[in-house]
Amino acid sequence: MQEMKIGPPNGREHLLRQQSGQKMKLKEKFVEIYDMFLRGQDPSIANGKDPDVFWDELFLIKVNADYLSSSLRETTEDQLLAIKDGINSIFLHAVQTMRDPLPQRRLHAMQTLTIVLGEIFRKKFHNWSFDVIHLLTGLSHADLVFRTLVQGLAQILDSEESMELRVVALRLAIALVCGNDNVNKNSLNEYFMQKDIFSSVAKFFMAVDSADLAFEALALLGLLANYNKYETQNPYLAQLTALNDETILRKMALVITVSCDKMRRSYIAVADDDELSTVSKVTSAFSYVTGMLWNPKSQDSSVTDAAFAELPDGRATILMVMYDLLYMNRPFRRIFLSFSTTTSALAQLQFSDKLPDPSADVNGKGDKETGLAIYLSFASYLFQHNRTQRTSPYTHLCLITLLILVEDPTLYPCICSIPQSQDASPAIHGQVSETSVRLCRQRQPVLPKVKQARPLGAVLLDVILGFLKHNMKKKMQIDSFRIAISIIISLASRFKSLRVRLSYHWVEMWNTLLGLVKFLHANIKVFQHQPEARDLVAEVIDLVNYFVTYGDLIMPDPASLYALYYEIVRSGIDVFSELAKEFTISIQPPLPAPLPHHDLTSRNRLNLASTPAPASASSPPESTIGSPLPAFSHLSSPPASPYHPYSRTGSPGPNKAQRNIIIDLSNINQVHTFFFTHLLAWRDANPTRSLGPDLVSTIIKTHYQDLALVSISLDTSLTLKQNQGGLGGKGANSTAVVSGSGPHPGWDAYTEVPSKVYFFRQLTRWIVADFRSISYDKTKLPLA
Repeated sequence: MQEMKIGPPNGREHLLRQQSGQKMKLKEKFVEIYDMFLRGQDPSIANGKDPDVFWDELFLIKVNADYLSSSLRETTEDQLLAIKDGINSIFLHAVQTMRDPLPQRRLHAMQTLTIVLGEIFRKKFHNWSFDVIHLLTGLSHADLVFRTLVQGLAQILDSEESMELRVVALRLAIALVCGNDNVNKNSLNEYFMQKDIFSSVAKFFMAVDSADLAFEALALLGLLANYNKYETQNPYLAQLTALNDETILRKMALVITVSCDKMRRSYIAVADDDELSTVSKVTSAFSYVTGMLWNPKSQDSSVTDAAFAELPDGRATILMVMYDLLYMNRPFRRIFLSFSTTTSALAQLQFSDKLPDPSADVNGKGDKETGLAIYLSFASYLFQHNRTQRTSPYTHLCLITLLILVEDPTLYPCICSIPQSQDASPAIHGQVSETSVRLCRQRQPVLPKVKQARPLGAVLLDVILGFLKHNMKKKMQIDSFRIAISIIISLASRFKSLRVRLSYHWVEMWNTLLGLVKFLHANIKVFQHQPEARDLVAEVIDLVNYFVTYGDLIMPDPASLYALYYEIVRSGIDVFSELAKEFTISIQPPLPAPLPHHDLTSRNRLNLASTPAPASASSPPESTIGSPLPAFSHLSSPPASPYHPYSRTGSPGPNKAQRNIIIDLSNINQVHTFFFTHLLAWRDANPTRSLGPDLVSTIIKTHYQDLALVSISLDTSLTLKQNQGGLGGKGANSTAVVSGSGPHPGWDAYTEVPSKVYFFRQLTRWIVADFRSISYDKTKLPLA
């Protein structure tokens, strides 16, 4: 005899039972019943059965999730529509059974609904909303059935039922909300607007001690809060904004921190970049014994690149609700900035899913890790591996989140030591705790590794410089670069106003910024017709000019400022003026006539090929002052960004009139002219000596006191925004600075509407896809 097999028409057959001698074992009851439904038959009336008894018995049977999901997946859209009466019957009776007094029936009914919805939502119907509702309930019953379904979910989540039952209810709600890739076009979400389940999900969130379940509940609230939030009053967004219960907010901060830590660890699992790790020590010992040098690049890069391309995993959906909370909820922002947990507790989560107590006090500086530090660490890994269409929107979202934080004055006591008074007194109030944060070092170029603890302000600058270095490509995300530049200018402006002198490897900042200027200059033809490139060029030059003018108020020592002036002399003024000319940017006041041409490099008398400090890979060496920049042929091009390229400021399209953008190059030109003149004088006085980098730095140091610079209007604009609350003054009930008040839109305070509406509508597509995948995978796993 043959083995018994069964399956949907034209689909893969499923082996149900093995033969045993001459007798055949009975079919699995669940498979037999649903096979009849999929063949267009109605088993509820077969053999004269009482339909009510049939449905009561059906939902007592354990759900075979693998069979049901694979069978529905192999059934085509037309075949499903042909058996819509059977699908209607399954769906309607399952919803009705959610009110059954027997928990087992309710559990199986919801499991069935989750699988049926998940597989039907995958289908590509011609008229998605109409066909889905027609298939599930029929048009005449849709309102009643879906209202009943959402009401039942709210009751179960809000009840004291078993955790297993509530988890299934949560995942059924996720399946409904994530039905369509475009959450705003999923008409079923209207029923969640009519029946608000925020308090029910929040109660479930507080009841669970599982990191994964808490993540799913919080991410669900975040997705519901973004449903049509620009078109209607969204009750979930309003409640997230108004939430002030510190117990809930602290647990939200914990779940976000744990999720970021898990995503960070997934990068480290692919390639451990910690020089002090056990793997690195063993590798070094092996190299010493065998005499062979181990090169990390010797690993199969195709394997690691493929692994990195899959990261971050679906937990990245938490980033959107994190953004909403930080942007709209001031109490949460305050709690998150002060939140900390222990490294041992985070490490334990690799073996156990149980969350640590969010209200527990953290003792012991060596075991303390703040939520902000973990987020910055994760961001460094995300930014360095931002090479796919999927990572682009998450990278952009993380940059926006960091911009919101740096525009908030309450951040700065957490990231730097602020002088107690406005004089030069060394007294410090609220001495900031310094920490050592692990930053990504998996790709070249890398920033200098700092082993000792330092303020988070220095870590934040490293994260942004890491983004600039690893994303400087011909098809780069210009909008993300503009946000990164805005973060730096916000930090610098606030440091200046607070008289904070941050200890930092500033030479890396100068190399990166000047490297970006030269990169834009070398690729003028590539960026010239991209509208936002004009703004980026102006903002980068403005930032360099700001540091040139006010660096002495920010740098901890003159040497850092001398390094900036060295880079200005080495780069020349032409790279700035030519960029302004090619991008039709006005220079006010106009630059004076250039210095007469001097061949300072004859007989190798002047060589600025390398700086006294370590050179950055973003700033290729040059053999002469003002020499052409070599093409960056080694930089690869990422996929096109999935969001609108003009979303930051609503820049005009190519057929519209360009805005007038004005920059001030007077101080940059003054630095270049002043020190260049002294270099000429030294050359004339020492015709037989070579003028190398160290001697150039000495000349800059000698004549620095005679340099005269003028104030710039940008400082006035930034100071005005600080006083008006523009740099961090936004919140649920505050008014942002009027757009356009700065020299150009890049220096206006961040506002989501209207500049980011298009981006967030596109972002939700990635959020839904990732959230649906990570939650759907868990529906088939046995519940604890």
